[in-house]
Amino acid sequence: MKAVIMAGGKGSRLRPLTSQLPKPMVPLLDRPCMEYIIELLKRHGVTEIAVTVQYLPNVIKNYFGDGREYGVKLHYFEEIEPLGTAGSVKNAEEFLDETFLVISGDALTDFDLKRAVDFHREKQTLGTLVLTRVDVPLEYGVVMTQADGKIVRFLEKPSWGEVFSDTVNTGIYVMEPEILTLFRRNEIFDFSKDLFPLMMERNFPLYGYVADGYWSDIGNLTQYRQAQFDILNGDVNVRIVGQEISPGVWVGEHVELDSGTRLQAPAFIGTGSTLASDSQVGPQSILGRYNRIERQTVVARSVLWNRNYIGPASSINGATLCHDIHVGTGVDICEDAVIGDKTRIGNLSVIRPGVKVWPEKTIAEGTIQQSSLIWGNSMFSSLFGEDGISGIPNLELIPEMVSRIASAYGSTLKQGSMVSVSCDENPYSGILKYAVISSLMAIGVKVRDIGAAPVPVARYESRRSSSDGGIHIRSMGMGEDKRMVVQFFDREGLPIDKATERKVENAFFQEDFARPGVRGLGGIEQATQIARFYMEEVLSRVHAEHIQVRSFRVVLHCESSQIMSVMLPILEHLNCQVVTLSRGDRDIGKAVLNNAADIGVGLSAGGQDFRLFTEKGHELSNDELLILQMLMAVKERIPVAVPVTAPSVVEEMSETVGIPVVRTKTVLRSLLEVGVQNPLQVPYDGFYAVVALMQFLYEEGLTLQGVVDQLPMFHMQTEVVSCPIEAKGRVMRRLMEEMKGDQLQLIDGIKVLTDEGWALILPDSERAQFKIVAQGNTQNKAHELTDIYKSKIVAFQRNEVG
Repeated sequence: MKAVIMAGGKGSRLRPLTSQLPKPMVPLLDRPCMEYIIELLKRHGVTEIAVTVQYLPNVIKNYFGDGREYGVKLHYFEEIEPLGTAGSVKNAEEFLDETFLVISGDALTDFDLKRAVDFHREKQTLGTLVLTRVDVPLEYGVVMTQADGKIVRFLEKPSWGEVFSDTVNTGIYVMEPEILTLFRRNEIFDFSKDLFPLMMERNFPLYGYVADGYWSDIGNLTQYRQAQFDILNGDVNVRIVGQEISPGVWVGEHVELDSGTRLQAPAFIGTGSTLASDSQVGPQSILGRYNRIERQTVVARSVLWNRNYIGPASSINGATLCHDIHVGTGVDICEDAVIGDKTRIGNLSVIRPGVKVWPEKTIAEGTIQQSSLIWGNSMFSSLFGEDGISGIPNLELIPEMVSRIASAYGSTLKQGSMVSVSCDENPYSGILKYAVISSLMAIGVKVRDIGAAPVPVARYESRRSSSDGGIHIRSMGMGEDKRMVVQFFDREGLPIDKATERKVENAFFQEDFARPGVRGLGGIEQATQIARFYMEEVLSRVHAEHIQVRSFRVVLHCESSQIMSVMLPILEHLNCQVVTLSRGDRDIGKAVLNNAADIGVGLSAGGQDFRLFTEKGHELSNDELLILQMLMAVKERIPVAVPVTAPSVVEEMSETVGIPVVRTKTVLRSLLEVGVQNPLQVPYDGFYAVVALMQFLYEEGLTLQGVVDQLPMFHMQTEVVSCPIEAKGRVMRRLMEEMKGDQLQLIDGIKVLTDEGWALILPDSERAQFKIVAQGNTQNKAHELTDIYKSKIVAFQRNEVG
């Protein structure tokens, strides 16, 4: 049998480890990662091996040669330009004249490949994917299979709402040569994104084999260190080259241990290394070849490559050091720091947690290095939440970090693109806005400074001005819960999609920002009269003269003066009698009754969220607001977007009036995409929603309470269930397994439909919890449905089986 080792990866997420080294050559216990893969194949009798290379190919070729030293024969196939995973294997098509294995050269595994091959042959399939189960599947390709292993669905790097299993693709495949005839040579083609969906579309057999054993794709710096700790702990069935001089302590040849040296298991000391008296290595530490550790120095939970010198009385704790680094006396290198090749760190310096230092840098004596050289770094494993990128002002969301975020965003755009930038009236928002503007200009992006504006105005102006994107900074929450959020919009004024979010995150974490010459720097222009343009657009969308005749009496409460400055002129133009409440007076319902008002309106500090009160002081619930918005959209004869959480009556009502309802995910972008052709939309635009409501009430000849009284009855219940993040994938898989045969919707989360109602199980995208939303034909039934799935989620968290 033959195999293909895919070894073309750059390993961008491992930088600076991979700045001068292809990812398959990154060392694990002083041996390249790919060497473990070759040994795994050899152990299973596979000796004819193709190796696809692209990034720094000669490093791999020069190290492994023709493979005879490892008892195999290696055949190299080089890509001039990246062709994707399938495209690179296609290069070796003439070599692959029998059933073959495909495996990554930059992962670590001890799977029993024979069992996977036996499964493949038993199923008589063109392709078999080797799968494994992981706790948090968000960064992998999730695969759903039937009981016999037949694959029914793929989800590449899903959000929590799309996680229906914890079974993921490992990038190890068993294939027949015919599979390579499905696409052309020199075509960019990926297994997961292109080939497998094509095969399913054409009904070619495709199976998944769930393997037991260890697997890590070594996808980030934390996983890189952990993979080596796992080898030392005996969690991976691989060969350790060295002598075990005491339980869990391995050393190579010619290692010198001075008297008083302390070695704490597990630890690995490479050939030719020297440890001076009173030094300590371990636990969980790996030293490559020819390292020297001076007296009174401690190395713990760290990885050092080759030929490093660590001066006296220094501390290396939870860090990774590449080749040929000189560390002075009394230096402290903290957790998650990474130091590139040939760096010199002066005496008494401190490298703070998470700092990355690119190769060949010099850090002066006594420096406290708090950010990466030359580029910045982040304390977060991911950036985006439901609302954008948020954090505590001047603690988590600081100008330096926001500057790097803006640089990352700008790097995803073409040089010369235009971005609209705005903020709310919070003074700290203005500080962050200037950080964004300067960073975008330095990247080569033109900036249109909108100034201070509410969210709906900023979104509209970004679209009106034909900007390529927009950034808005605002505060949210109150008191101790006060946070800042940076929001990103596309050219349509919609929140950017998940793919763009990932591009920004990748640019941010890889710290690979575009830096044009002076002539390529971006310019800036100041936008003017944006509020006037927005208000004119709002008023042009309704029959103002009709609303003026009705002369609504409105109680208005705004969370900020900026919001009031937009809403009040609109209402006054529409001949409304407005009673304004102070920011501290939040009893809108009482004020409506006291002032005999027609409606009460409460607008959030951002202007996108709103509360409505009827003339009787009743505040509309979220579901009532949703149905009201649907009725207003029906009047405009446009399709209606409703989230999967909405009650089923919206479909029943839409059938009556002949306007289609589109069920969407709960995220804002999904809701707004349906009506993207309209410059203004009622959802998440409080100003326009209030004006559209008044026109609706005029045309229907009803009061707001009269509309609410006509709404159909429905029974909803919502519960929140805590669940550790690492258990979410398992819970979703177990729910899917148990619901086989049930009527399901998988738009966002799992929605199970019954004769008496439905229940939606939705994993929270940020917090360690699930949300359960249920509708029943009675309130008791809605309660019963939430209780059923709440108990299942709790039980599946505790049950480790499966």
